[in-house]
Amino acid sequence: DTLLIAFGSHGANNEYHKGFDLLIDAIKQLKDFNKNFQIVIFGQNQPKDPIKLNFPVNYTGFFHDEISLRLFYSSIDIMIVPSRKDTLNQIAIESMACATPVVAFGATGLLDIVDHKINGYLAKPYDSKDLANGIDFLLNASNYDQLCNNARKKVIKNFDSSIVADKYEELYNQILDDRNNT
Repeated sequence: DTLLIAFGSHGANNEYHKGFDLLIDAIKQLKDFNKNFQIVIFGQNQPKDPIKLNFPVNYTGFFHDEISLRLFYSSIDIMIVPSRKDTLNQIAIESMACATPVVAFGATGLLDIVDHKINGYLAKPYDSKDLANGIDFLLNASNYDQLCNNARKKVIKNFDSSIVADKYEELYNQILDDRNNT
């Protein structure tokens, strides 16, 4: 019955661009502490000085195989990607492929992945209060199952390997056509 809010990054606590500080700020602002939830951080072992919050924070370390990673993504309720700087975020895509919605900032490559209130939540860029609103939105969404289904559909439609391969082939053919026409 515990809701799991996840964040992942190698060396997350030390990497400014990954926005871990903004996530902690957002979590401290959550209004509904009556919910039974925990933070799960993957891609990092527990630091010597772990953060102190009013609820459990768990560190999983690294996953070394795809099955463990899939099981992890499928067991969490929300993936938080508070990046300040990112391209096409693999964690967001992998999470959504496992039908887990994402809360992120409406900036960077995440704009191409997350659709606001359709398969996740896009907070105002770098606004930890709105990031907290996004977490709260997903924790309390009456249409949570639909958000999960939409997340998976988005990834299959846009990021499946066969779709991406077709897009590359189309691009290469266009470049060759342009080269032949000049």
